[in-house]
Amino acid sequence: MLAGCTLPQEQADPARDPVAPARVQQEKLFDLSPQQAPRPAKMMLDVPIISQKPELHNGCEVTSLAMLLRHAGQNVDKRVLAEQVPKDPEPLVKEQGDIKEWGDPNIGFVGDMTGVRKGFAVYNKPLEKLLRRYMGERTVNLTGASYQALLDQVAAGRPVVIWATGDFQLPTEWESWYKDGKKVVAPFDEHAVLLVGYDETYAYVNDPLTGAKQQKVAHKALESSWTALGKQAISYQ
Repeated sequence: MLAGCTLPQEQADPARDPVAPARVQQEKLFDLSPQQAPRPAKMMLDVPIISQKPELHNGCEVTSLAMLLRHAGQNVDKRVLAEQVPKDPEPLVKEQGDIKEWGDPNIGFVGDMTGVRKGFAVYNKPLEKLLRRYMGERTVNLTGASYQALLDQVAAGRPVVIWATGDFQLPTEWESWYKDGKKVVAPFDEHAVLLVGYDETYAYVNDPLTGAKQQKVAHKALESSWTALGKQAISYQ
């Protein structure tokens, strides 16, 4: 089990809780216009890697955003973004070792980002709000767009924050809890990375957890993992 951007290791029944909230609640917020010229067969953006460790044990989303902003010419420290990102302060409540109540990552970051206490994640809408603070109307939410649209964005010279799993495989374990009577369902190993390149066989990501720059991931694996997390993605134009 990964150390960061993951849930605590309570057991869940994926057959009982098969759908993550991101998949249920996301809508297509932005349509990329078709490019006039064919997309290049390969593209690689030279985006400096930033590690979420040691300060932000669960801070993969804001660290990925820090990399995106740096590429866009905004040098914002990941710790500043961690302070500024919307948060859902709902306390963690357990019953017989199971999570019963907690926050909603569609509202803000859930739990503790530093790892001192349990922490989980934040989803696209709160992170979009934070990106808009720096990029204004250039901010785009690509949630719900096609995988090819993400590659088009990279081809245009703009990296994309995407939500996937830590090993880029389909989630096998899920956890569920309630927030104000609403059920939240999420995979154990949610993770966010920065999409920075592609070729015919692989996509390339900057992974803030491992510190890997331009890590290659097979297109099919990344697309499946990204789809399982609700096709969440944000970038800029």
